Amino acid sequence: MYSITPIVGQVYHNRNGYDYKCTAAYSGGRAAMRRVKDGWTLVAVGVRQHQDGAIEWDYSLAGCWT
Repeated sequence: MYSITPIVGQVYHNRNGYDYKCTAAYSGGRAAMRRVKDGWTLVAVGVRQHQDGAIEWDYSLAGCWT
């Protein structure tokens, strides 16, 4: 598992079973991520990617429906 900066426009599969599209990338390992299924959007902090391609993050901020 290693830290990444998600690529804007890319869809990532999260270990929680949902797919998230990166809508913005920020410095410090943060990224705006929109859950594809229902539009829940958050700022993910400490994004990491596993060797199988799945991602997860340490915690999220500012979640809202978009």
